[in-house]
Amino acid sequence: MTLPFQRLRKFSQRPLIALLLLGLSGGFAQAEKVTIGSTNFSEQLILANIYATALRQSGTEVATRLNLGNREIMLPALQNGEIDIVPEYIGSLLSYYAPQTPATNSNQITQALQKTLPTGLTLLTPSAASSISTLAVTAATAQKYHLKKISDLTPIAGKLIIGGPPELKTRALGLPGYEKVYGIRFKQFTALDIAGPLTRLALNSGRIDVALVISTQGLLSKENWVVLEDDRHEQPAQNVTPLARKASLTPHIREVLDQVSAKLTNDDLRQLNQQVDIDHVAPEKAAAAWVAAHISKS
Repeated sequence: MTLPFQRLRKFSQRPLIALLLLGLSGGFAQAEKVTIGSTNFSEQLILANIYATALRQSGTEVATRLNLGNREIMLPALQNGEIDIVPEYIGSLLSYYAPQTPATNSNQITQALQKTLPTGLTLLTPSAASSISTLAVTAATAQKYHLKKISDLTPIAGKLIIGGPPELKTRALGLPGYEKVYGIRFKQFTALDIAGPLTRLALNSGRIDVALVISTQGLLSKENWVVLEDDRHEQPAQNVTPLARKASLTPHIREVLDQVSAKLTNDDLRQLNQQVDIDHVAPEKAAAAWVAAHISKS
């Protein structure tokens, strides 16, 4: 004989059992997990670590795959799901997918990217920080040839050797772009790194005469170089922006990364790059300090 209170106890256990089974079968919301990737220079490592640190402190589980190589390696990894989010530069990103684009300012570029990006990818809100590639020479070279602007190189480029990352030779915004916009054809190209230690050594030693540099890199404050003005605007706007796989992007992740973009400035990038490249602070430590100072915990 089953007493009434026994029937009641059995009945009251059923919803609990059902909930437990639902949880075991994956019915409860899964924790957010993303993998942040980057290319292979200091600023990219800093930015990727900023994204990772901000997301971790908000409760998202984050893995990193950094220093993957150039954009030609990183973007396919993003598209096939090996990584989920990367820091990008809007002008270079558009040039990668649409080399002949006429877009130059931020609004034109972001609108064009909305039409050009692969269907599985999406661009988040751009930051005010803009990291632009340009050319630099030593002060001695600038004085010898009276160089202040990139257009000043046009009549003498045939005497000069330029150095930069391997992709500079073929990308639309690299040497082909300088030839198209300025009519510049250098004597020789030397494959180095992206404004890193190899480029620094080559320029200072005279192995190359002209180097590709990044406008926000900390190294520029230390070296006796002259950064040439891009007076014909060969380089488009390059606002730093998270690029993400739609399948991995949640409203919460978007909110955190938008908060990062809203706070990030050119001065921040210059200071962070200087910490890493000159003061030898690890990128993850520099990133963690920036996040602690600028991003509120959610």
